[in-house]
Amino acid sequence: MIFSRLHAPRAIRRARLAVASVVLASAALLAPAGAAAQGMGDPTLAQTLFEEGRRLMEAKSYAEACPKLAESQRLRPGTGTLLNLALCNEALGRTATAWGQFKEALFASKKEGNAAREAFAQEHINALEPRLSKIQLNAEGTPGLLVRIDGHDIPAAALGTPIPIDPGAHEVEATASGYSVWSTTVQVGESADLKAIAVPKLQPAPPAKPAAGPQGPATDGGSAGGGGEGLRTAGFVIGGAGAAVLGVGAVFGILAAGQAGDAEKDASLCPEKQCTPRGRAEIDAAETKALVSTIGIGVGVAAIGAGAILVLTSGRSGSEGASAASARPGAPGRVQARVVPLIGPDGGGVGVLGAF
Repeated sequence: MIFSRLHAPRAIRRARLAVASVVLASAALLAPAGAAAQGMGDPTLAQTLFEEGRRLMEAKSYAEACPKLAESQRLRPGTGTLLNLALCNEALGRTATAWGQFKEALFASKKEGNAAREAFAQEHINALEPRLSKIQLNAEGTPGLLVRIDGHDIPAAALGTPIPIDPGAHEVEATASGYSVWSTTVQVGESADLKAIAVPKLQPAPPAKPAAGPQGPATDGGSAGGGGEGLRTAGFVIGGAGAAVLGVGAVFGILAAGQAGDAEKDASLCPEKQCTPRGRAEIDAAETKALVSTIGIGVGVAAIGAGAILVLTSGRSGSEGASAASARPGAPGRVQARVVPLIGPDGGGVGVLGAF
């Protein structure tokens, strides 16, 4: 049995209960009829959920019954199912939701010519209307304003009008393109409560910060100093390596000169300036050391020079250092240098090419 939530003497409530029982008992047979014509949903699942929802309502397990009835109505809409769903929400205290569903069932019953259901729906509508709590949203003029209640958009035409709403806590949010979001929480009373919410004019949103990303010294004055430190460090590293290579080249030069001199002085190796095969081998070995020495000295000198250039350019002012570090090849003020090997038939070495 489903008891109507009407304030009436016990005898009148018993009479209404009898009417409700007749109306709802016929819902299982009549609700699918209108939906079958529409050809919607799964009739077997919809009927199963409807019957389970009715069973839970009779056991007063309304919180479990309402979702099943709502899904049954979604799968296969019917006036009988809608009336049961409205009764379930009414029992849970969702007065605005129940009122709206009874209204919808009333119109459907009139269209179907079902006087019993029409009277049943109207009776509950009359009982609920005096108890409806409402919320009124008053908004100042913000271009493109959009107001939501619990995530549901409220049409602009509804602003300033009391809107029926279920009792409880509700989240009100206002947004507009280019403006900061405003929100508040309002607690609505159980019966005949009216909450007026003033939505203020939204504040312009702060400008978005540019996305951080890798930038060179030329595009960020602050990073120019960091680039200068990098150049200075690289200059010292390259210069130090050049000094080491220069030292190796010098050692090989000394060894080459000594080996060649010993070969020429040794009468058994190079008698009368005519070297034997062994002497020729000593001379060739000396020439190889000499070539290594030439290349080492050349590379060392070039590296020391390149390191000096990097150290000197790192000492420029922020803007000049940034411009020199990122300018295109050939641009004024650009220091360009590169080390290239030089190898010829009689030896080799390195050179520094560029513009200063």
